[in-house]
Amino acid sequence: MRKTGFIAIVGLANAGKSTLLNALIKQKVSIVSPKPQTTRDSIMGIWTDDDSQIVFVDTPGYLKSKNALGDYMLNSIDTAVQDVDCILVVVDGHDGIDDKEIAQINKYAKYNCPIVVAVTKTDISQPEKLMPNLAKLNEIAHIKEVFCVSAKRNRGVEELKQALKKYLTGDVMYFEEDDITDKSQRYLVCEIIREKVLLSCEKEIPHGIGVAINKMAYEGSAWDIDATIIIEKASHKPIILGKHGAMIKAIGIHARESIEKMLDQKVFLTLWVKVKEDWRNSQYILNELGYTNRK
Repeated sequence: MRKTGFIAIVGLANAGKSTLLNALIKQKVSIVSPKPQTTRDSIMGIWTDDDSQIVFVDTPGYLKSKNALGDYMLNSIDTAVQDVDCILVVVDGHDGIDDKEIAQINKYAKYNCPIVVAVTKTDISQPEKLMPNLAKLNEIAHIKEVFCVSAKRNRGVEELKQALKKYLTGDVMYFEEDDITDKSQRYLVCEIIREKVLLSCEKEIPHGIGVAINKMAYEGSAWDIDATIIIEKASHKPIILGKHGAMIKAIGIHARESIEKMLDQKVFLTLWVKVKEDWRNSQYILNELGYTNRK
């Protein structure tokens, strides 16, 4: 009989939660970029092997909310940490552990749930800087275990996953053996497009980007996908389009390649850019994009 259960992955923005999730389940289900607030919604990554099924719940990075979208993201975190078997707190070992991380860890103690800490980015961390940070964590009584990992180099990830199995309390299979996430294909397509915009435009465009699917249909022997990239300022539109449309073309090529890999089918992708000022404070648009608080 397999042991089963849920593990919430939490931490400050850019701590490396999504990269770690993808490494834990050996599949890419959560997008990654250097920008804060890349992850906006709780997304499940499912790992099933011969003796367990672990449902990891990746959450948005904790930041102070500045709009309705931020409120939604904070609600996603609060919801994710309730009724789980373990809370996995991810901290950036390269930047160092300060009072923010410690306060967050202490906050999760109220859930009376085992807390495990994963210190990430250890491949780029100096030992003389890392050791004092580990000492800080070892002084916190309600931390069960601390692991040093490098998700990019896959160091310590398997050891972490095996250790987390001891906290699983269920014996019911929540998902099929070949499921890797709870999200739909449409959701994942939107996220892939958003990731490519964030990576392609780098610092020129802030993270206030949304993606809406206008059409997604399998026709003949290929997927026909039509999507709109939503931005908040008119000044951002020429940046995303690029000179003579070069940037939007490059974004489309990179997105199409990743979508084809995910769907394992040929894809025809059409992208549009539309300005909707202050859309992150519009509940109507948030609902349209799927950012709807739900229990």
